[in-house]
Amino acid sequence: MHDKKEFKQVFMKYTPWQFPENPFDYVELASNPGGIGRIPQDRIGTKICVIGAGCSGLCAAYELMRIGLHPVIYESARNSDGTPRIGGRAFTYRFPGDPNALAELGAMRIPAIHRTIKYYMDQFEIDYSQPFPDPLVVPTTLYFDGKRYFIPVGGSLPPGVQRAFDAWKALVTPIIEKMARVWDNPILRGDQWREFLAQYANKSFYQILYEQGLSRREIKLFGSLGFGTGGFDSMYRISFIEIVRLVVCKWEVDQRLIKGGTTQIPMSFWTKRRECVRWGQSSLRQLNGGRPLVALKEINTPADPREKVRITDIDGNMEEYDAVIVTCSPRALEMDVRVNRRTFSNEVWTAMRNIHTIRSGKVFVRTKSAFWKNRAPESTINCTITDEAVRGTYLFDFDDTPSGVICLSYTWEDAATKFNALNEEDRVRKCIHTLTDIYGKDFISDQVVETVSYYWEIEKGFNGAFNLTYPGQYDDQLELFFQPVNPPPELHNGVFLSGETTSMAGGWIEGAIHGALDTAMAVIRRLGGEVTGEGATTAKICKQGTLVKK
Repeated sequence: MHDKKEFKQVFMKYTPWQFPENPFDYVELASNPGGIGRIPQDRIGTKICVIGAGCSGLCAAYELMRIGLHPVIYESARNSDGTPRIGGRAFTYRFPGDPNALAELGAMRIPAIHRTIKYYMDQFEIDYSQPFPDPLVVPTTLYFDGKRYFIPVGGSLPPGVQRAFDAWKALVTPIIEKMARVWDNPILRGDQWREFLAQYANKSFYQILYEQGLSRREIKLFGSLGFGTGGFDSMYRISFIEIVRLVVCKWEVDQRLIKGGTTQIPMSFWTKRRECVRWGQSSLRQLNGGRPLVALKEINTPADPREKVRITDIDGNMEEYDAVIVTCSPRALEMDVRVNRRTFSNEVWTAMRNIHTIRSGKVFVRTKSAFWKNRAPESTINCTITDEAVRGTYLFDFDDTPSGVICLSYTWEDAATKFNALNEEDRVRKCIHTLTDIYGKDFISDQVVETVSYYWEIEKGFNGAFNLTYPGQYDDQLELFFQPVNPPPELHNGVFLSGETTSMAGGWIEGAIHGALDTAMAVIRRLGGEVTGEGATTAKICKQGTLVKK
């Protein structure tokens, strides 16, 4: 291994804002003063169906509206009052007893390196300057094998945990270094990434740690602590290439909290008025009569790609569209909507059915106050990472209310499934009992005012939280990534898959935005228009030698 000082210099100087597979500059596209493309005059005003009012669907619609198209939004998720819910998996819950106290039921942190979503947040004047209170970024308690360790900011890990973490660094440092040295050359970067694919795409996270020589205990301790966002052993079955992408792109470094909640992002796409061809100053909310339409029942795609796609909603209303953007998860599309076979190729159908969707859930309480702020960190509850049922506990306070919010438990995969059979009251009780056992004192019960919990795998219309591939599924991921541009636009039937599932960034809003812009470009080309800029399609990206579809 190279000298640590030399590696640090290499690691710190490169800025991996692109994805290893994809050199396309989405910010350059989105920031073009004339919009992301142009469409023929006789196509201005054409209605485009967008399924899903989350970040991806609304971003695509926002950009297509600007250039003169009329996006029509459908949404299945509902607010408590029965109205369509804007946001998808960017879901900020406001406690009824104190709307200034927020719980992020879905996406809750943004890597500072994610340039595309930061571009839009800057446009919308959304504040993402505050660091997210990740483990070890704030005072943290570790609880493994029945022992509690308090780690102040900058403090040392327990010896056993440190040895496991050192073994991890010995594995991942050469990988990061190899990619850092070629990052600025797209051809060399693509070559290096294909080498990583050959090594890691068909092996699990656990298998790589085992082959590295970590002991069973080291694997357990490292998995419980994880890196950056917390414990990762729940994801030991996923493909190690997902972890390689995570670390070489620095997505676990410098994560940000969105002040006021992540729902501001999709809500800004929905409500912001902008100058549009044909529409003048308009917003998606205005074009859609104030709210999205209801959920879909059926997508009927004609055999002739030149004909329109027929959409039927759950109320039986039928409409025909020249293009349809589908942003819901493949699981929801498969289980909740009737889709005729010719809509997708056999390869895409297989990918949608096989691609792995992570289970994930959170349990929150609103407390009378952020009581931990007034106490020495070592004498109260703080960010907690444990091998017990709760796994990860996070604490939040706010500028505009004395209330505090505690995420009692943030879990993934099997750790999340354990909570599914419990009702909300029992989930909260289980979490408080576990944390009481860890700290030797109940800091929470007499502070609880309101509770909320959410598990994405049991929510109709979502069927899971986000996409991460298992070993052997990388080709499935490519099928979803390429679906909007294969076959050529003139032969495409007009139904385009989008969202974070189609991107190479499962679970991140950045990937959802990339998917949105990919499908928006595909719609423009289907209508005979031109995308702004040279090389502004995924198809041309492939010719540059970085991302290659077999």
